[in-house]
Amino acid sequence: MKYKYLFVAFVLFMLCVSAVNNKKVIGVWEIVEFTFFQKGVPAKSDEKTLRDAGSVWNMYFNEDGSFKQEFNMRPPAMAMETEKGTWKLEADSLFIEIQANNFTRKLNYSFISLGDAFVITLQNPVTPDKVVAKFRRK
Repeated sequence: MKYKYLFVAFVLFMLCVSAVNNKKVIGVWEIVEFTFFQKGVPAKSDEKTLRDAGSVWNMYFNEDGSFKQEFNMRPPAMAMETEKGTWKLEADSLFIEIQANNFTRKLNYSFISLGDAFVITLQNPVTPDKVVAKFRRK
């Protein structure tokens, strides 16, 4: 019987922690660091390098779970794009679903909160390639 109450208390605690973390993410965030690992070799761009190149990647997390991102970091055109969808934060994972034309793209980032900044990592499931991006509140 004690374990049952302990389990219920644990579940309630986790739900509260998740709600607090979600509130921390709500808002507008801008990229300040970007690292692309190709075949295990990192190519890193710091904030100055990104700004000098005119790179933009802004993420908008809304309280209702809706999401938008504006970016111009997709080669070769580097054209400004906007994508919309939904988001959900669970423990150390950020789930984003982008709706585009006739399909939905699901992205599962690992997520590390740093107060007024966060780091997300998107790992390619079949290669060692990955993207690590750091954002700060705008």
